[in-house]
Amino acid sequence: MTAESFPPEGDAYGLDTPPPTRLLDVLSVAATVVDADGRIVFWTPQAEELFGYSAQEALGKYAARLFIHPEHLKAVVRLFTEVLETGRSWAGAFPIRHKDGSTRLMEFRNMRLQDDLGDLYALGIAADHNLLQRVETDLALCEKLIAQSPIGLALLDPDLRHVLVNPALARIDGMSAEDHVGRGLRETLPLPDIDTIESALRRVLTTGMPMLDQYHVGRLSVDAEDDRAWSLSFYRLEDPGGRVLGAAMSVVDVTERHRAAAEADRARRRLALIADASVRVGTTLEVEETARELAEITVPQLADVVAVDILDSALACRRSRVPDDGPELFRALALKAAHPSEALRAADPPGGLAAYDGDRLVTLCVHSGRPVLVRHVDAQDLPRIARDAEAGSLLARAGVHSYLAVPLIAHGEVI
Repeated sequence: MTAESFPPEGDAYGLDTPPPTRLLDVLSVAATVVDADGRIVFWTPQAEELFGYSAQEALGKYAARLFIHPEHLKAVVRLFTEVLETGRSWAGAFPIRHKDGSTRLMEFRNMRLQDDLGDLYALGIAADHNLLQRVETDLALCEKLIAQSPIGLALLDPDLRHVLVNPALARIDGMSAEDHVGRGLRETLPLPDIDTIESALRRVLTTGMPMLDQYHVGRLSVDAEDDRAWSLSFYRLEDPGGRVLGAAMSVVDVTERHRAAAEADRARRRLALIADASVRVGTTLEVEETARELAEITVPQLADVVAVDILDSALACRRSRVPDDGPELFRALALKAAHPSEALRAADPPGGLAAYDGDRLVTLCVHSGRPVLVRHVDAQDLPRIARDAEAGSLLARAGVHSYLAVPLIAHGEVI
């Protein structure tokens, strides 16, 4: 059989088998066979790489004399005899003499072989001890980092099915590490933009370019009360030969950072609004114009619908003491909406007068001199907000969901 006639990787003579890994290539594992007299009868190309001797130089030679230092000769002969006579394998690290004269520490696995004639041989499998130790250390480090990292980590195959997840990720999405294995991302990471995440991972698998710190906001379970923010990073995994093994994904909870950034953004927008208002509101001493400017600056930055109403007594400069539970008469000066809405019909038209009883929220606002906020308006709140029952129905149909009354104060008086 020629080299070209061998079946391709992963198709061993028609069998559906996985492709070989490259770890043995990295370790450069060598194999040698020594007969009962100690002569080398088989010598692999990897043995030439490891010991420095070609097959022509090694075959037929006494192994102990070729690469064993004289001071170790007795120990090697004793081990060799024990393996052949008892059949027990031996494993350990041993210094050998390389062809270039240097001493190198090798790790051996020695075992007895017997052919069909009953002749005994010793099979030696060897690899560079320092290389093995480095690989072992790297694996131990990786295992500890994955297991103890506070960052959620997942290894995915090329079809984006989970191969391995660490405890941190299992805690994040509330599913055991074992239950992740074999499942797709949609089954374990039900974020609203899962299509974007899968698309990014496939792009990383195709290009090999990592994608770092991708923000995603959502809830990983239906029981979660609040949205959380996650930073996701994706990397392609390859074996030493360049074959794509899959992808690695890291998941970091950045909710606090996200909330702080959102709050900072809100603060910036509030400051910008205040700065804008200081320029645009109060350009004249005309009260109706000032009311119109105030309404325009607050829509749509603060509200969908804004009405500016002034106490009729304040306009007439005849403000008198009203009982804290008494009614108030308001004159509507400005009305502004971000878009057409039935809520406009529920508001008092500019120029008109409207009386509000003492139990209405707008009356409570002017009596207390403090803002009144209803975060979530329901049917019980509407009678205290609307002018009358018809206005309340209009607000309900418009989908009004929150309400805020803010007192306007001039020279210490609520107007």
